[in-house]
Amino acid sequence: MLPPSNPYVDVHCHLIHPQFAGEEDAAAVRALNAGLGNVIVNGLEPQSNRHVMALCARHHHLHAAIGIYPVDACAAVIDREAWSHPFDPPAIFDVDAEIDWIDSVADQIIAIGECGLDGYWVKDAKAMAEQERVLRRLCAVAKKHDKPMILHTRKAEARTFEILAEEGITRADFHCYGGKLKLGKRIAEAGYYLSIPPVVERAEAFQRLAQELPLDRILTETDSPYMGPDRGERNEPANVPRGVAAIATARGEEVAAVAAAIRSNFRTLFGR
Repeated sequence: MLPPSNPYVDVHCHLIHPQFAGEEDAAAVRALNAGLGNVIVNGLEPQSNRHVMALCARHHHLHAAIGIYPVDACAAVIDREAWSHPFDPPAIFDVDAEIDWIDSVADQIIAIGECGLDGYWVKDAKAMAEQERVLRRLCAVAKKHDKPMILHTRKAEARTFEILAEEGITRADFHCYGGKLKLGKRIAEAGYYLSIPPVVERAEAFQRLAQELPLDRILTETDSPYMGPDRGERNEPANVPRGVAAIATARGEEVAAVAAAIRSNFRTLFGR
Protein backbone atom coordinates (compact mmCIF):
# COMPACT_ATOMS: atom_id res chain seq x y z
CA MET A 1 0.00 0.00 0.00
CA LEU A 2 1.16 3.53 -0.81
CA PRO A 3 0.94 6.19 1.89
CA PRO A 4 -2.28 8.26 1.83
CA SER A 5 -0.36 11.46 1.04
CA ASN A 6 0.77 12.34 -2.51
CA PRO A 7 3.90 10.23 -3.07
CA TYR A 8 4.39 10.69 -6.81
CA VAL A 9 6.37 13.34 -8.69
CA ASP A 10 6.62 14.54 -12.29
CA VAL A 11 9.84 16.47 -12.87
CA HIS A 12 9.14 17.39 -16.49
CA CYS A 13 5.89 18.11 -18.31
CA HIS A 14 4.42 20.64 -20.73
CA LEU A 15 0.92 21.44 -19.52
CA ILE A 16 0.99 24.64 -21.57
CA HIS A 17 1.35 22.63 -24.80
CA PRO A 18 -1.44 23.28 -27.36
CA GLN A 19 -2.72 19.74 -26.77
CA PHE A 20 -3.79 20.89 -23.30
CA ALA A 21 -5.38 24.16 -24.46
CA GLY A 22 -8.29 24.97 -22.16
CA GLU A 23 -7.56 21.90 -20.05
CA GLU A 24 -4.42 22.97 -18.21
CA ASP A 25 -6.10 23.42 -14.82
CA ALA A 26 -8.13 20.23 -15.18
CA ALA A 27 -4.95 18.26 -15.93
CA ALA A 28 -3.34 19.77 -12.84
CA VAL A 29 -6.28 18.63 -10.71
CA ARG A 30 -6.21 15.14 -12.24
CA ALA A 31 -2.54 14.91 -11.30
CA LEU A 32 -3.26 15.77 -7.69
CA ASN A 33 -6.11 13.26 -7.57
CA ALA A 34 -3.79 10.59 -9.01
CA GLY A 35 -1.39 11.05 -6.10
CA LEU A 36 1.12 13.57 -7.44
CA GLY A 37 2.33 15.93 -4.76
CA ASN A 38 4.80 17.74 -7.03
CA VAL A 39 4.63 18.49 -10.74
CA ILE A 40 7.27 20.58 -12.52
CA VAL A 41 5.97 22.38 -15.60
CA ASN A 42 8.70 23.40 -18.05
CA GLY A 43 8.89 26.41 -20.34
CA LEU A 44 10.75 26.53 -23.64
CA GLU A 45 10.88 30.12 -24.91
CA PRO A 46 9.44 33.54 -23.98
CA GLN A 47 5.75 32.82 -24.49
CA SER A 48 5.65 29.40 -22.82
CA ASN A 49 7.92 30.54 -19.98
CA ARG A 50 5.37 33.18 -18.98
CA HIS A 51 2.42 30.84 -19.41
CA VAL A 52 4.14 28.29 -17.19
CA MET A 53 4.60 30.80 -14.40
CA ALA A 54 0.97 31.91 -14.59
CA LEU A 55 -0.33 28.32 -14.49
CA CYS A 56 1.90 27.29 -11.60
CA ALA A 57 0.81 30.31 -9.57
CA ARG A 58 -2.71 28.84 -9.54
CA HIS A 59 -1.82 25.41 -8.11
CA HIS A 60 0.23 24.67 -5.00
CA HIS A 61 1.52 21.35 -6.34
CA LEU A 62 2.77 22.80 -9.65
CA HIS A 63 6.27 24.28 -9.82
CA ALA A 64 7.64 26.42 -12.63
CA ALA A 65 10.89 25.64 -14.42
CA ILE A 66 11.75 28.05 -17.20
CA GLY A 67 14.48 27.92 -19.79
CA ILE A 68 15.27 27.90 -23.48
CA TYR A 69 14.77 24.72 -25.47
CA PRO A 70 17.94 24.08 -27.50
CA VAL A 71 16.26 24.25 -30.91
CA ASP A 72 14.73 27.60 -29.93
CA ALA A 73 18.10 28.69 -28.55
CA CYS A 74 19.66 28.60 -32.01
CA ALA A 75 16.65 29.95 -33.96
CA ALA A 76 18.54 33.04 -35.14
CA VAL A 77 21.34 31.03 -36.77
CA ILE A 78 19.40 28.09 -38.21
CA ASP A 79 19.73 27.70 -41.98
CA ARG A 80 16.04 28.13 -42.81
CA GLU A 81 16.47 27.33 -46.48
CA ALA A 82 17.93 23.93 -45.57
CA TRP A 83 15.25 23.20 -42.94
CA SER A 84 13.61 19.91 -43.92
CA HIS A 85 11.61 18.87 -40.87
CA PRO A 86 7.81 18.44 -40.96
CA PHE A 87 7.26 21.55 -38.83
CA ASP A 88 8.25 25.19 -39.12
CA PRO A 89 11.62 26.33 -37.76
CA PRO A 90 11.37 28.09 -34.40
CA ALA A 91 10.55 31.77 -34.17
CA ILE A 92 13.49 34.12 -33.70
CA PHE A 93 13.62 36.06 -30.43
CA ASP A 94 16.23 37.87 -28.34
CA VAL A 95 17.79 34.89 -26.56
CA ASP A 96 20.07 36.95 -24.34
CA ALA A 97 17.21 39.19 -23.22
CA GLU A 98 15.24 36.08 -22.29
CA ILE A 99 18.17 34.72 -20.28
CA ASP A 100 18.37 38.06 -18.48
CA TRP A 101 14.65 37.80 -17.68
CA ILE A 102 15.06 34.24 -16.39
CA ASP A 103 17.85 35.56 -14.17
CA SER A 104 15.54 38.29 -12.88
CA VAL A 105 12.75 35.89 -11.83
CA ALA A 106 14.90 32.95 -10.72
CA ASP A 107 13.75 33.31 -7.12
CA GLN A 108 10.22 32.39 -8.29
CA ILE A 109 11.10 29.10 -10.00
CA ILE A 110 12.17 25.63 -8.89
CA ALA A 111 14.73 24.97 -11.65
CA ILE A 112 16.34 26.24 -14.84
CA GLY A 113 15.00 24.31 -17.82
CA GLU A 114 14.10 23.00 -20.19
CA CYS A 115 17.51 23.69 -21.66
CA GLY A 116 20.45 21.77 -23.04
CA LEU A 117 21.62 20.51 -26.42
CA ASP A 118 19.83 18.84 -29.32
CA GLY A 119 21.73 16.96 -32.01
CA TYR A 120 18.63 15.30 -33.47
CA TRP A 121 16.75 18.19 -35.07
CA VAL A 122 19.76 20.48 -35.49
CA LYS A 123 23.13 19.22 -36.69
CA ASP A 124 25.13 22.05 -38.31
CA ALA A 125 28.15 23.39 -36.44
CA LYS A 126 27.00 27.02 -36.25
CA ALA A 127 23.67 26.12 -34.65
CA MET A 128 25.29 23.66 -32.25
CA ALA A 129 27.81 26.30 -31.19
CA GLU A 130 24.96 28.69 -30.41
CA GLN A 131 23.18 26.00 -28.40
CA GLU A 132 26.33 25.54 -26.34
CA ARG A 133 26.69 29.29 -25.78
CA VAL A 134 23.12 29.53 -24.52
CA LEU A 135 23.51 26.47 -22.31
CA ARG A 136 26.62 27.93 -20.69
CA ARG A 137 24.81 31.21 -19.98
CA LEU A 138 21.95 29.29 -18.37
CA CYS A 139 24.47 27.29 -16.34
CA ALA A 140 25.74 30.58 -14.98
CA VAL A 141 22.20 31.60 -13.99
CA ALA A 142 21.65 28.25 -12.26
CA LYS A 143 24.88 28.59 -10.29
CA LYS A 144 24.16 32.22 -9.37
CA HIS A 145 20.80 31.31 -7.86
CA ASP A 146 21.66 27.78 -6.68
CA LYS A 147 19.01 26.19 -8.89
CA PRO A 148 19.10 22.70 -10.36
CA MET A 149 18.89 22.29 -14.13
CA ILE A 150 16.47 20.19 -16.20
CA LEU A 151 18.24 19.11 -19.35
CA HIS A 152 17.28 18.09 -22.86
CA THR A 153 20.19 16.07 -24.28
CA ARG A 154 18.86 14.24 -27.34
CA LYS A 155 21.74 12.92 -29.47
CA ALA A 156 24.05 15.17 -27.44
CA GLU A 157 24.19 13.40 -24.10
CA ALA A 158 27.97 13.13 -23.82
CA ARG A 159 28.61 16.75 -24.83
CA THR A 160 26.03 18.03 -22.36
CA PHE A 161 27.66 15.95 -19.64
CA GLU A 162 31.04 17.50 -20.52
CA ILE A 163 29.68 21.05 -20.40
CA LEU A 164 28.10 20.52 -16.97
CA ALA A 165 31.48 19.41 -15.64
CA GLU A 166 33.24 22.35 -17.29
CA GLU A 167 30.72 24.80 -15.83
CA GLY A 168 30.76 23.29 -12.35
CA ILE A 169 27.10 22.25 -12.32
CA THR A 170 26.44 19.73 -9.56
CA ARG A 171 22.62 19.56 -9.53
CA ALA A 172 20.80 18.46 -12.67
CA ASP A 173 18.29 16.04 -14.14
CA PHE A 174 18.81 14.50 -17.58
CA HIS A 175 15.18 14.40 -18.64
CA CYS A 176 13.90 11.49 -20.73
CA TYR A 177 17.46 10.20 -21.07
CA GLY A 178 17.90 8.34 -24.36
CA GLY A 179 21.65 7.83 -24.52
CA LYS A 180 23.75 4.74 -23.98
CA LEU A 181 23.42 2.86 -20.71
CA LYS A 182 27.16 3.04 -20.01
CA LEU A 183 27.06 6.84 -20.23
CA GLY A 184 23.89 6.91 -18.14
CA LYS A 185 25.72 5.08 -15.39
CA ARG A 186 28.57 7.61 -15.56
CA ILE A 187 26.06 10.44 -15.32
CA ALA A 188 24.55 8.83 -12.23
CA GLU A 189 27.98 8.21 -10.71
CA ALA A 190 28.74 11.93 -11.17
CA GLY A 191 25.77 12.72 -8.92
CA TYR A 192 23.19 13.73 -11.52
CA TYR A 193 19.69 12.32 -11.87
CA LEU A 194 17.97 10.70 -14.87
CA SER A 195 14.19 10.79 -15.24
CA ILE A 196 12.07 8.08 -16.81
CA PRO A 197 8.65 8.64 -18.48
CA PRO A 198 5.60 6.35 -18.39
CA VAL A 199 6.48 4.94 -21.81
CA VAL A 200 8.73 2.67 -19.72
CA GLU A 201 5.68 0.39 -19.59
CA ARG A 202 6.34 -0.61 -23.21
CA ALA A 203 9.87 0.62 -24.01
CA GLU A 204 12.71 -1.82 -23.37
CA ALA A 205 15.40 0.87 -23.37
CA PHE A 206 13.77 2.64 -20.44
CA GLN A 207 13.13 -0.65 -18.69
CA ARG A 208 16.84 -1.40 -18.88
CA LEU A 209 17.65 2.04 -17.46
CA ALA A 210 15.22 1.34 -14.63
CA GLN A 211 16.96 -1.97 -13.94
CA GLU A 212 20.56 -0.80 -14.17
CA LEU A 213 20.62 2.70 -12.69
CA PRO A 214 20.92 3.10 -8.93
CA LEU A 215 17.50 3.86 -7.46
CA ASP A 216 18.85 6.91 -5.67
CA ARG A 217 19.51 8.56 -9.09
CA ILE A 218 16.12 7.88 -10.72
CA LEU A 219 13.30 10.39 -11.05
CA THR A 220 9.94 10.19 -12.82
CA GLU A 221 8.53 12.50 -15.46
CA THR A 222 5.92 12.46 -18.22
CA ASP A 223 7.22 14.88 -20.87
CA SER A 224 3.50 15.44 -21.41
CA PRO A 225 1.91 15.36 -23.89
CA TYR A 226 4.56 12.94 -25.21
CA MET A 227 6.10 9.64 -24.03
CA GLY A 228 2.91 8.13 -22.65
CA PRO A 229 2.17 4.51 -21.75
CA ASP A 230 -0.56 4.19 -24.39
CA ARG A 231 0.61 4.48 -27.98
CA GLY A 232 -1.02 7.36 -29.81
CA GLU A 233 -2.67 8.78 -26.68
CA ARG A 234 -1.86 12.10 -25.06
CA ASN A 235 0.28 11.69 -21.98
CA GLU A 236 -0.29 13.70 -18.79
CA PRO A 237 1.07 13.83 -15.23
CA ALA A 238 -1.69 11.57 -13.89
CA ASN A 239 0.09 8.70 -15.67
CA VAL A 240 3.14 8.85 -13.39
CA PRO A 241 1.86 6.03 -11.11
CA ARG A 242 1.88 3.71 -14.12
CA GLY A 243 5.49 4.68 -14.79
CA VAL A 244 6.48 4.01 -11.19
CA ALA A 245 4.75 0.62 -11.29
CA ALA A 246 6.67 -0.27 -14.47
CA ILE A 247 9.96 0.83 -12.91
CA ALA A 248 9.22 -1.29 -9.83
CA THR A 249 8.40 -4.29 -12.03
CA ALA A 250 11.63 -3.87 -14.00
CA ARG A 251 13.62 -3.74 -10.77
CA GLY A 252 11.71 -6.51 -9.02
CA GLU A 253 10.90 -4.20 -6.11
CA GLU A 254 7.77 -3.05 -4.31
CA VAL A 255 5.90 -0.10 -5.82
CA ALA A 256 5.63 1.68 -2.48
CA ALA A 257 9.39 1.47 -1.89
CA VAL A 258 10.22 2.74 -5.38
CA ALA A 259 7.72 5.60 -5.10
CA ALA A 260 9.16 6.61 -1.71
CA ALA A 261 12.74 6.51 -3.04
CA ILE A 262 11.87 8.66 -6.05
CA ARG A 263 10.03 11.11 -3.80
CA SER A 264 13.15 11.31 -1.63
CA ASN A 265 15.29 11.93 -4.73
CA PHE A 266 12.97 14.79 -5.70
CA ARG A 267 13.34 16.34 -2.28
CA THR A 268 17.13 16.05 -2.45
CA LEU A 269 17.43 17.67 -5.89
CA PHE A 270 14.69 20.30 -5.68
CA GLY A 271 14.37 20.90 -1.94
CA ARG A 272 10.60 20.37 -1.86
